[in-house]
Amino acid sequence: MDLRYRTSAQILHWLIALVVIGLLIVGLILKYDLASKAVEPTLAMLHMSFGLCILILMILRLGLRLTWTAPPLPDSISPAIRFASGATQALFYILLIAMPVFGVLFVEAHGKKVPFFGLFTLPTVVGKSDAVRHLFAFLHFWGGITVIALLFLHVAGAIRHQMRGERIIRRMMPRRSN
Repeated sequence: MDLRYRTSAQILHWLIALVVIGLLIVGLILKYDLASKAVEPTLAMLHMSFGLCILILMILRLGLRLTWTAPPLPDSISPAIRFASGATQALFYILLIAMPVFGVLFVEAHGKKVPFFGLFTLPTVVGKSDAVRHLFAFLHFWGGITVIALLFLHVAGAIRHQMRGERIIRRMMPRRSN
């Protein structure tokens, strides 16, 4: 039995990972005013647009994930680690779907429109509101910090399993043609 994820899951995994890492970096740059004022609007537009892409990709990934089962973990992995793996994956799904929503509501409560790569803006869901803006700024920021922590746990866990000879990383890598 092949213990690899399907090609579609692998592609979505790595695409989402790359975009999320970029979003986290740009989000921190914007949060802590590390960019020049001249590039901030462009960075903000890209952050919002790619955040919406993550929402779309995660909904697609969730839909695919609900239609098939993941390959089983190696027998050598303990029940506690299996639980931690499942919990981490569930938190990733929840946060990567919720974070763009939090971001949209934060921007709209700030009284601004949410652009999608300059092609169009999203319809407004909430009006300008300091209370709503503060709530979703808090949720978006701390959700991002949680995603960073989960990324470190996820990568550390994969490396740990690899070092133990459990070949976990291979599950998300494409097959090599010989």
